[in-house]
Amino acid sequence: MGAEGLLIGITGGFGSGKSLAASFLESKGFKKITLALFLEEEAGRHGFKEITRKILQDIGNEWRKKFGNGVLAEKAVDYIKKEKIKKAVIDGIRNVGEVKRLRKEKNFILLAIIADKKIRFERLKNLKRREKLTWKLFQKLDKRDMGLGQKQTGLQVLACLRKADYYIKNNKSLDEFKNNLAEFLGSIKLS
Repeated sequence: MGAEGLLIGITGGFGSGKSLAASFLESKGFKKITLALFLEEEAGRHGFKEITRKILQDIGNEWRKKFGNGVLAEKAVDYIKKEKIKKAVIDGIRNVGEVKRLRKEKNFILLAIIADKKIRFERLKNLKRREKLTWKLFQKLDKRDMGLGQKQTGLQVLACLRKADYYIKNNKSLDEFKNNLAEFLGSIKLS
């Protein structure tokens, strides 16, 4: 069947290379959908001038409380269906409810990107994305992101990682990571 009608979800800790993987798949013909964009739009509607990772986490938790744990996945699926997208990659799956919702779709595959904590921190501290990152802040945000001490409506990356169909380690060079992604794409077997 090839990659026709394929939906790939990407999970992993922040700084692991999820967005890089999604961009790679986008270059192979997939439509990239980033779950955080739904949250950033909401933060903008609330008038936040500086959108930090904590603000996005808080909005996501609030939405999951109000609308269910699969709310962000539901928004992504609605968009995919409305736009009649055949091949999509969803970047930033962080709650098991999102995985459960996406598993209802035919040909959904969950890809986990794994990278060591220190490597993720080194990658992130030089980015000009959100707040200035210190090791202490990284550890605090990472603990929350992974779901440690969080409610079901919170972030649960660790639980999502356990539900993945495929795993790619991203501790080395960009070329090696892209080669591993290409290998993954070539190995997909659809029902």
